[in-house]
Amino acid sequence: MDHLSEIQAFLAIADLGSFTKAADHLGLSRSRISQLISRLEDRLGVMLMHRTTRSLTLTPEGEQFRSGCRQGIQHLEQAEASLKLMSTRLSGPVRINSVGGIFGETFLSKALAELVSEHPELTVHLNYSSTLIDLNRDPVDLVLRIGKEPGHQVASAHLGEIQHVLCASPKFVNLNGFPQTPKDLEQLRTISGTPKTWELTRGQEIQVVAPKASWHSPSSQAQRIACEQGLGIARLLTAVAQEALIEGRLLRVLPDWQVEPTQLWLLWSNQGDLPKRIEMVRDHLRLRLIKLIGDSRWDALG
Repeated sequence: MDHLSEIQAFLAIADLGSFTKAADHLGLSRSRISQLISRLEDRLGVMLMHRTTRSLTLTPEGEQFRSGCRQGIQHLEQAEASLKLMSTRLSGPVRINSVGGIFGETFLSKALAELVSEHPELTVHLNYSSTLIDLNRDPVDLVLRIGKEPGHQVASAHLGEIQHVLCASPKFVNLNGFPQTPKDLEQLRTISGTPKTWELTRGQEIQVVAPKASWHSPSSQAQRIACEQGLGIARLLTAVAQEALIEGRLLRVLPDWQVEPTQLWLLWSNQGDLPKRIEMVRDHLRLRLIKLIGDSRWDALG
């Protein structure tokens, strides 16, 4: 019995939120995905998901199983990738275009530096421009991007969900009070990045608001600084807001509502075989970034 296939199907559904998307991602039919999940639930004797025609959510047992499975698979993949790297000498250029901020400038740089320290003959070219990249034509090997599933024009690996939290400074709250509903955000000063709307969920309830920002910046650190200065309510990366929340420089706003997470992807060309060095760099980055992103989640936020 192929238990690993069942677990891979379960994780794909949990990450992508849909049987259809998971089937496309794994290259399987939707009926095959459903069969694998049914077999897994029967074997475990528990229901892992609540499924309706309009939504899919994990049960508490499903959330716990997801966490354990992800850690186990990451350990197996890391062991395999480490063994391959130990037996291979990598050299030559690696050209990467990435989002900026903490995930590109900190997490990606850390993962790359680890690799180059073991393979000093690699030459890394890391670019943070927001230029639209055509991986099948432009001189770029790997791309780190946030957003929706890239589609079939490129090959991709889903690295995880980037969590966000709504924050305000004590100064702002003292002057304006806490918003009581998501719609209140449209009447208060806010700090925004790229998204023009914020999607918030509470159970099965979803609200989309269009805040009128008085401060715009694509930089998550710039947003945090402006928020700490009392310039408005910000939708911050959890990893960026964590320290300020712990130290009391920021307060959480609308804690009963969850901010829609952002998806992070590693992309590469799907035309022809990759050079061996790019393939192994890709595998190393995928595993290290998945772990670094997972470690950046702050469970104390609830």
